[in-house]
Amino acid sequence: MLLNAEGITRRFGHRNILNNVDMSIFAGQVVSVFGANGVGKTTLIKILSTLLPPTSGEIWINGLEVKKHRDTVRRLVGVVVHEPLAYLDLSPYENLKFLGKLYDVGHLEERISHLLLDVGLNQFAREPMRNFSRGMIQRFMIAKALLHDPPILFLDEPFSGLDTSAVNLMIKRIELECQRNKGILLTTHNLEFGYHVGSHFQFLVNGSIENLGSKKQIGLEELTANYERRLN
Repeated sequence: MLLNAEGITRRFGHRNILNNVDMSIFAGQVVSVFGANGVGKTTLIKILSTLLPPTSGEIWINGLEVKKHRDTVRRLVGVVVHEPLAYLDLSPYENLKFLGKLYDVGHLEERISHLLLDVGLNQFAREPMRNFSRGMIQRFMIAKALLHDPPILFLDEPFSGLDTSAVNLMIKRIELECQRNKGILLTTHNLEFGYHVGSHFQFLVNGSIENLGSKKQIGLEELTANYERRLN
């Protein structure tokens, strides 16, 4: 098991954004978590990827308790969120080189060149990121998440704001990393894309997780009907 989370609760003021959430991810799984805007999907991703502490609950990644091994755990995860998580005055190359040295990435120059080509930023490798569009930032975030080849990936609304080319890139990358036995958790309100790339499905409703099963157990039509009922 790559990820095990138990009783994750996050409270802002008197309101629970997440309420006693349990979650697990195994190698080779792509868990798609569906939910409307504002239900806590980004909060969930940030907590599971160590960017935000839970109010209560425990998380283990690759068998390590996050509270006790936060720095080690951060080397085991890659995350794509809406914030750039980068030095915008620097170029993609400079950002990745800095991070790669922190993580002791082997063959770093080759790795950076390969990833920037892969995400379609090789022509902009030395350009300051402050001039990038949202789609270009998203492409960079994919490269950043993959740089140290982590066993688990967290993707927050990975298809949002992307053009068709970038969406196809994201889909292919998720499929490739799944084939490489990574564990992937993605949040999305796009049922079609989330179902296409996912192997297991969950709803996030009123701060709680509802398991829907695997792709073998539920089709897109049934998933869509269930989702629409939850929203009404």
